[in-house]
Amino acid sequence: MSGSPDVLLRQGIAAARRGDKETARNLLMRVIEQDENNASAWLWLSGAVEGLDDQQICLENVLALDPRNEAARQGLQQVRSQKASLVYTPPLISESRSRGKPLTPAAAMLRGTRPEPEPLQAAPAVVSPLLSLMPQAGPESPEAQAEAEAALGEFDDEYLCPYCAAPTKHQDKRCGACKGKLWRSSRRKSDGSYWFWILMSGLILSLVGRVYLFAFQSWQALGPLAAQLETPDQLVWLYLGWPTLPPDVAEAITRRVPVMDFWLFVISLTVQMGLMALLYRRWRPLYWIGVAAASISLVVALLQTLTHPGPLTLLSLLISIVLLLVLLRIEEDFIVEHERILCAPDKGLRTHSAFYARGREYARQKMWALAATHFRRAIGGAPGIVAYHLALATAYIPLNRLERARSVLRGAERLEPENPKVRELADLIAQKLEAK
Repeated sequence: MSGSPDVLLRQGIAAARRGDKETARNLLMRVIEQDENNASAWLWLSGAVEGLDDQQICLENVLALDPRNEAARQGLQQVRSQKASLVYTPPLISESRSRGKPLTPAAAMLRGTRPEPEPLQAAPAVVSPLLSLMPQAGPESPEAQAEAEAALGEFDDEYLCPYCAAPTKHQDKRCGACKGKLWRSSRRKSDGSYWFWILMSGLILSLVGRVYLFAFQSWQALGPLAAQLETPDQLVWLYLGWPTLPPDVAEAITRRVPVMDFWLFVISLTVQMGLMALLYRRWRPLYWIGVAAASISLVVALLQTLTHPGPLTLLSLLISIVLLLVLLRIEEDFIVEHERILCAPDKGLRTHSAFYARGREYARQKMWALAATHFRRAIGGAPGIVAYHLALATAYIPLNRLERARSVLRGAERLEPENPKVRELADLIAQKLEAK
């Protein structure tokens, strides 16, 4: 069978139309493994999976990729309507238990039919001895019903707090519930542009050149007195006020290279190094100071060239022009952009492993709602990886979604019944449920 996504997609659609849901699911999952941005594959996969939770994940992925997809939107509404009257069960794209059943609403719309809602198959009351120890909510439990309704589109609002999932407004700077920071700042060019590093290199060379030039001119000014110096550091100690030279030699040296000249050079050198440090940190006010200084320097150089034409004044004019042009080219290096942190999957992620890795990064930052959003996408791309289920269950616990954490944990246990992490999380959830 060809591995081309287009060929696999056509074969998967054909299998779905003839009612072979298991083959369709396998083919469409292979398409998504190669291209998670294939909206058509997600849409048809919603007709090949069994559970309403998995159908919802598929249809949400379609709308994330194609917000104007009316078939997915209507299908998602029907799936949510069905879920509202049922007890919430964990997402798990399992093996097909039957064949030939009608497609889900979104996929059936592509065929021009609207099937009646399919009744949800009841899960066993006890999944395993481990999870049976946890408090169970029966089908008629008001708490379970409320939990099921709350689970529908729990992260649809992108302005939920990325830390605790509390409702916030777009203009809020911090979450009113957990005080988490809702905005982040980043540079438009995080690594610095080519021209920025050219400017930094030029400033470093000019700094080294100034030191060399001052040392050379000072040595020339000393003349025969230079022979009285055993080591160059004797000059440094002399200007610091702790001379190690004979008094007559020290006095002669300070007459030729005055102490004031030395300290003016040191101060100017220190100021230049400080400005370079601020420039390296891309302090925006310094950029405008530099542009103003370069503009004034250009005007002065132009006047000098007009009044005293010559090679040196022309060279000074050219240097001023180049400096100003370089500064104008690097304006974006100093721009800091402020962005609201949305409770939505990051753009540009294509694989389930990328969603999982990004979710773990957010979990390390205690951004549990944002982590859960990414873990849900990872499960949608690869429902058979138990680590994704465990990560989502772990993220739900600090969000106080204990029923959802328990449901996701059941899915993890179906995949690996003997996984010790499942037992650890099950005990933790049981303790928190008993404490409520």
